Amino acid sequence: MSKIIVFAKEGFEGRRSEFNSNVHDLEEVGFNKVILSIKVIGTPWVAYYEKNYTGRQRLFEEGEYPILEDKAMFSSLKIVNDDLSDPEIELFEHVQYQGRKVTLRSETNLQEISFSDTASSHIVKGGVWVLYAAINRQGYQLITFPGDKIPSYLPIHFNDEVTWLRPLVPKP
Repeated sequence: MSKIIVFAKEGFEGRRSEFNSNVHDLEEVGFNKVILSIKVIGTPWVAYYEKNYTGRQRLFEEGEYPILEDKAMFSSLKIVNDDLSDPEIELFEHVQYQGRKVTLRSETNLQEISFSDTASSHIVKGGVWVLYAAINRQGYQLITFPGDKIPSYLPIHFNDEVTWLRPLVPKP
């Protein structure tokens, strides 16, 4: 069974709690803005800085995270249960799906195709995608799900930021 185990101290110490389903408000379970280490078993999870799956976000794939870069920042958690097959995303140069468009189906360094720091909107045709603000899977992240249509990155403070992106791949 897939689950996320969160800890109130680094190194998997202190108070802990396990979740196997979405948590829209970590305050309700006493873990709002206190998570300092994480273990993920099974499918990936997305941790959000704000309640109700909003604000900045960070993907945690299966593994152990004894020290977090974004210490004590998370207010909600969402398990990734979506179909990861046939990934496809369309990035657009301007808001409202306007301007140049690029369709991607695999991990891509947008610098290599002259689309880095250019995207302002997108449509996810398939799969779950992680968009990064820096190369090599670095910087702020935006996780986007099948069917997502984001007409403008301006409200989420991600406009002209995407430099690298990748689809999540199913585990064999």
